[in-house]
Amino acid sequence: MSRIPFLPESKTVILADLSERQAVFVREYVEHGGRPGAAVDAAVAAGYARPGRAGRAAARSRAYELLRNPKVLAALRDELTRKLNTGAALGVQVLIDLAQGARSEQVRFSAARELVDRGYGPVVSRSANLNANASIEDFWARLDAMEAAAGQAPPVDSGVIEHTPAPPRGDEGDG
Repeated sequence: MSRIPFLPESKTVILADLSERQAVFVREYVEHGGRPGAAVDAAVAAGYARPGRAGRAAARSRAYELLRNPKVLAALRDELTRKLNTGAALGVQVLIDLAQGARSEQVRFSAARELVDRGYGPVVSRSANLNANASIEDFWARLDAMEAAAGQAPPVDSGVIEHTPAPPRGDEGDG
């Protein structure tokens, strides 16, 4: 099984860094959405092979090579990320529109819940049952072990809670 090479995240490749046909391939591949046959269609559109049955074998071979080219892969990653971010913004706007203006209360509620889940994470229901499999003593023991592993000695606990009484106020008792 071959591994597909990729560029590290720090190396950004823009379409201008590619040849003209490679850039067309990337744009067409993103436009076709990565569906089956999209790479072959993108290779044909970029001029790597002739349209039709005879050219598809050559296009398939060229698409295979292009999808293993680190520069092409980096450009694809960047273009797909850009498309995904654009789509996510549109999706959030649709949810906002539904939460504000849908006729059905259920639709408004569902859209609002989706917005909250995406912004803050799922909200735990009041009726949810939370089961703890460990006692507080287990928690403290694990915390002490983590601190010891990190090279920090846990504070010594004598088990006694010290209380220092507040000093008396000046208006009490001297009457």
